[in-house]
Amino acid sequence: MTQLSKLATLGLAKEVTPNTYLVPTIAVPFTKADFEDVIAKLDDQSWRGNDTVMQGAYPGPEHATWDIDVMAYPDLAGHLLCAVIGPDTVTAGISTTLSSTTTAGATSIQTAATIPSGSTVSIGTGATLEYFVSGSPTGTGPYTIPVATPSGGLTYAHTSSVQVSTPTTHTFKQSPGTAIPTYSLTVYDTTQYLGYSGLKFTDLQIKIDPKAALSFSVKALAFPGTVQSSVSESYTQLTPFLGWEWTSTQNAVASTRGLTLDLTVKRAGEAINSSDGTQAPREIFVGALEADGTYKAIFENQTDINLFLNYTQQAMTATITGRLLDGSPSLAVTMNKTVWSKGKRDIGSAYVQADFDISGLYNATDGGAVSAVLKNWTTASY
Repeated sequence: MTQLSKLATLGLAKEVTPNTYLVPTIAVPFTKADFEDVIAKLDDQSWRGNDTVMQGAYPGPEHATWDIDVMAYPDLAGHLLCAVIGPDTVTAGISTTLSSTTTAGATSIQTAATIPSGSTVSIGTGATLEYFVSGSPTGTGPYTIPVATPSGGLTYAHTSSVQVSTPTTHTFKQSPGTAIPTYSLTVYDTTQYLGYSGLKFTDLQIKIDPKAALSFSVKALAFPGTVQSSVSESYTQLTPFLGWEWTSTQNAVASTRGLTLDLTVKRAGEAINSSDGTQAPREIFVGALEADGTYKAIFENQTDINLFLNYTQQAMTATITGRLLDGSPSLAVTMNKTVWSKGKRDIGSAYVQADFDISGLYNATDGGAVSAVLKNWTTASY
């Protein structure tokens, strides 16, 4: 019977032992998932006294390829950043409790620990979970924390001892001494469950367009698929980062000229076959990192084109900050030394635009070509 493709599922797990399959711990909501079990064909074109070229064909080495598109959900994003850029360094947020009961409309709360002014604060759980921006704290414990935003105060009443927190910061940088992690990817192809172990991501394409949601396109290599038992997926309930939330800075100076940014962070990958007597790879190898992309901007002055003409190599940061309603998660991707290697003016559109090719160069600040800082409500390391 013809199968409905919407019933397909993907699940991911970071492997504890490389190349050893694990059942999914992360559901992956995808917009595209192409995968292929690749078996090299070994041709037998030997001479056998007949006029046919092909005398036989035999199975060669086998591996799998993956090409996946996802919306950049604040909780899912960290897994893919860690998989390609490098390990997650966690800076914990504040975790405290409410010292006294509050009412709906309250313009301040009391907490056991202080919270700095301007922090995004979560309070409550489940149906009464809400977020606010804090004002300047007062007191010596319990501390009084003003609700600066929203102006109408809290939406819900909260009981004493309820959890009060600020976001966790996850910083992803290259680390040559740290092994790139392997993953297990489980797909339900609508007829059976298949598990692909030893998977390494090779490409992470970050696409920002104010007219769309922020999206990630990833490519990966893996061991051949094996049949697995059925699994159930629990999907994120968070809003993905949205393109119109994008802000851009060049050398720490804000620019509102950006129209689109398409940045690919990648590592060349290879499924290595060796003298282990198996058809599957010995391992999936990924090499050094490179970061290249394109940037389209409104052309209203010489600022951007001069970065190309003068070969100026300054910092460039793209930041996406979510709505307070969603807990104000944020993602900042930085190349602290960016070369603008191509610049082209476009005067054929309704308004003048410019297209640029950009690349990240090694620098000590990033510890490589690119770094990323993700702030969200996931407390564990990716």
